[in-house]
Amino acid sequence: MLQPMADWFWFSENGQLMLSMGKEWQCTTAYDEQHIVNLPADRQLFSLRDTEIYLSIGNCLLNSDADFSEAQLTHILINATAALIFHRPISPKSWLFDEVEYFGVNHKLAKINTAFGTGVVLVLCDQLQLATCMLISNEIPITNKKCLKQFDLVKVALNRLEPLLIASGSQLTA
Repeated sequence: MLQPMADWFWFSENGQLMLSMGKEWQCTTAYDEQHIVNLPADRQLFSLRDTEIYLSIGNCLLNSDADFSEAQLTHILINATAALIFHRPISPKSWLFDEVEYFGVNHKLAKINTAFGTGVVLVLCDQLQLATCMLISNEIPITNKKCLKQFDLVKVALNRLEPLLIASGSQLTA
């Protein structure tokens, strides 16, 4: 897992939230000015709080037995951290997803199901009976004409989340 460094900082370019990871690397997040509260106008250092979020989620994913590549894991962690720090609040959309009999999460990972497909989500936070989740699958269709794309956020009731149990050594693509 790529470790955060003291020279990392958030910034925006053309209305898109970005993370600079030193002189040679930068990452464009999935979030633009429509999704962000307080888009950084200048450099905003990757804070201790950002680092704690990044490492906490990273440890959950590493303990999940999901076989993410280093690049996949880093991209998931950057977008998850960006979502928790910058994303605007979202409204629940539970009705779009099937209710499951045995619900919950495993290492913050769960499946969500629609009549049109299944996707894997990372639970970013849960409160009361709702969870804010980030899609880590490439996409999941939610209607005939609309789908959630990778790193989109959705807030759902906990009874929509099916724990993702991964067989040891299996490849989970993100």
